[in-house]
Formats: sequence, C-alpha cells, structure tokens
Amino acid sequence: MENEGDIETICQTTPVSVGDTVRLVFRAYDEATPPFNIKIRSPSGKIIIERVLRELPTGKPQSASPVEFTVSAPGEYKVEIKQLYGKQRGTAILRVTS
Repeated sequence: MENEGDIETICQTTPVSVGDTVRLVFRAYDEATPPFNIKIRSPSGKIIIERVLRELPTGKPQSASPVEFTVSAPGEYKVEIKQLYGKQRGTAILRVTS
C-alpha cells in the first residue's frame, strides 16, 4: 500500500487478489480524536464504502473491528480517511491483481 498523510492505512490481507476479503486498520501518528470518515473507491471510481467510525480500528486488542470489504475487480482501490472535527487525514492506494 502507498500511504500519504497523518493517518496510515494498513492492509492485514496480503497479497490481495480478486475475490479476497480485505481487512484494513489504521495508525495515526499523533493523538487522533474520533469520529472519522472513511471512503473507499473501486478502480472504476465508484464509492463502495462510506461510513463514520466512532473509533479508529488499530488491530490492537480491544480496538474496533477492521474495516472489511471484498475485492471484486483488479486495479487500484483508493482509501480516504479523515477526522470529522480535526485536520488529520490520510489517503492510501491498494493495488489488486487478478
């Protein structure tokens, strides 16, 4: 994954192929206050997930569940996450092979 910004996206599923379920967790470099807005776009540009997270899924014990989705096409999936009431944000590109 290629990351940019204050919040890093980490894919717990590697490598990723069409038909796989992807699990995403996040790491903020500074203390990040919830809530967060997440958008995931498919390679065609369609938004496949858009929701508000009350807690940042970090993959650590007692954290929120990872954000999950099933990959339906090869290409680049764009992940955008940002604080609703703050300035921290991050973008990531997940490349999927067939």
